[in-house]
Amino acid sequence: MKLGFLTPFSKEIVEFAGSGPFDCLELGGTPREWLGNTDEAIKARESAKKILKDNNIFVASILSAMPSIRTPKEELKGRLETMGLVMDVCKDLGGAVYTGAGPNGYSTAKSLQDNVAAYKEVYSAVSDLAAEKGIKVAFENWPGGRPFGEGANLPITPQAWELMFTTLPSDHIGLEFDPSHLMWQWIDPYKAAVDFAKHIFMVHLKDTQIFYDRLAKVGNHGNGWWTYRLPGFGELNWHKFFTVLYEFGYNGNMVIEHEDPIFSGDRRNEGFTIGGNFLRKVLLA
Repeated sequence: MKLGFLTPFSKEIVEFAGSGPFDCLELGGTPREWLGNTDEAIKARESAKKILKDNNIFVASILSAMPSIRTPKEELKGRLETMGLVMDVCKDLGGAVYTGAGPNGYSTAKSLQDNVAAYKEVYSAVSDLAAEKGIKVAFENWPGGRPFGEGANLPITPQAWELMFTTLPSDHIGLEFDPSHLMWQWIDPYKAAVDFAKHIFMVHLKDTQIFYDRLAKVGNHGNGWWTYRLPGFGELNWHKFFTVLYEFGYNGNMVIEHEDPIFSGDRRNEGFTIGGNFLRKVLLA
């Protein structure tokens, strides 16, 4: 497994990654100039690949838009064409995973099972496209607001994952597993990783800090009782988490998703370095 972080692409950020404890990046979007097969796009990608190679960094994944499970059939073709362009970039960069926080579009007027049926209607075509392109698609389990709220994301609990992967079996659709989102839902991240290890294509490394004094006052329906943190500053037992991943055969890549309010602004890169150095001490390989 290789270690990296989520970031927009730039020469400066690649140089920063290459100077620290990192091997790879997850790109927060695809630069528009990389898309397509024009001479200009090919030249732009080749320039980026040289910057990456010169700094011993590779692109593990590209965070990209996901179609809503409510996407009408007449709109889906255009969405698939856009996804296909990004998948072509993923392939050109060595097989990067196509990741995204979604799909969204959950309907509170329907049961979970009926929302999963709507997911199948849209994502059967996504699965076929990913298979055609030879690219894996991974859903980050971010709730996208209130869990299972109107229009929110679907793949946020193990129950939803089980229904999704059973309803639409695919070797090309899986998870970008983020334990931090499970923790504040009181879902055991270690058991979830065990149960869905074969579906994990990427891992987001993010922690959650819980303020128990605040929780005791407002309950878990209140606000301000938890926050995202860099690895090592929250509740997750990282050695236990990595042990689970190794024991159950995960051999993909892992990236820090930096949403830590303490190490924000001018301290953002400092946060990446602190998180990366901490993780290097607890990684098993």
